[in-house]
Amino acid sequence: MGCELNDYKDFISRQMMVIMGQMDKASQIFPYLYLGTEWNACDWQWLQSVGIEYIVNVTTEVENFFPARLKYLKIRVCDKASSELLKYWNQTNQFIKEAK
Repeated sequence: MGCELNDYKDFISRQMMVIMGQMDKASQIFPYLYLGTEWNACDWQWLQSVGIEYIVNVTTEVENFFPARLKYLKIRVCDKASSELLKYWNQTNQFIKEAK
């Protein structure tokens, strides 16, 4: 093939950091609000253990994992600094109030 593993070392290291970051625990912001990752959102046992019934899904690539069991607000926005999130503020705020 002509390619050495060392040629891909930086790429593999960066990808591993992304994957490991996805596996972090969700952060509790308030007693009724967590900030988490796709990994957290697909962990049914954890969701049940902390009493999560509502999820705000702010991604373009991740679908809702448990639509028959949980209530979702799906906001399709790219994960980049230039994305406009303020236009979703009222809708998201209302959804979180309902969940509270």
